[in-house]
Amino acid sequence: MPLKHATETFLVFLLGVVILLTGLLLPTLPDLPAGAVPWAILFALSVLYPLSLFALFRRRRADHAFRLLHWFPALMLLLWLAIEVVALELPRALLAIGWYTWGWTLPAVTVAFILLLSYCLQVVRRRVTRVMLLLLAFIPFVGGALASQQTTHWDRQLASALWGGDWLTQLEGKTILGVRLAGRLPTQQNLSASSDAGEESWREKLRQAEQRRREAREQRLAGSSSLSASSLIARVASSQSSMRSITDPASSAKSKPTKLPSSGPEMGAFVFLMLAGYTSVLHGRAKKRS
Repeated sequence: MPLKHATETFLVFLLGVVILLTGLLLPTLPDLPAGAVPWAILFALSVLYPLSLFALFRRRRADHAFRLLHWFPALMLLLWLAIEVVALELPRALLAIGWYTWGWTLPAVTVAFILLLSYCLQVVRRRVTRVMLLLLAFIPFVGGALASQQTTHWDRQLASALWGGDWLTQLEGKTILGVRLAGRLPTQQNLSASSDAGEESWREKLRQAEQRRREAREQRLAGSSSLSASSLIARVASSQSSMRSITDPASSAKSKPTKLPSSGPEMGAFVFLMLAGYTSVLHGRAKKRS
């Protein structure tokens, strides 16, 4: 038996919510190596979600495109990890992280919703209901993402609330879901000098990578601040020029057009209509004679 219409509609909306949550949490992840454990937690949840629905999809013969869309949150996290791994050697790759996670990962979330909406439009059943539900979830997300990017920066507060505590260091050496965590998690607390030679060489690499990443981050912030300052100067200049054109009648007179636009039909169009009517009358009289 295939999926019922109401069940599939609920799963479509639930997938949209999961994609939005993934996009919201991605900017809160700390940079590697400190963000390894938070990323692993989010990635495990993003994998467990489609696996929990695998039996249902197989039993109800769900569309393969709909099944693949459930792996999009895991793909978003894998792309973040790939860029962060590259940034360990090339700190300039942090610029790509800034673009990728801009506005609660709005670019990736937009791509995911376009794919999800295209699937809903291809399926005939309950098309309008599913599109409306997805838009009701996506439009407030876009508004909050733009507001957070411009003014509130709410994702920073969420990052400090989720990953800013000492619970990461308390997980060292513990077993979770049958997997034993490393005795030394890659956090900021264990970047100090070590008596072990091998451990000290590894920590030295981490400290150098962290220094390069900090410099790249400062350059990125400096570039964004200079860009905002230049845009502010351009806005002020444009406003001053507009005020000058309003207050100075001579400048406004110079900008007057040499020829006023016509408000009615052109003479050529009027003549064309007259000729068309005349030829139609001649054609009608010829038909009557014949």
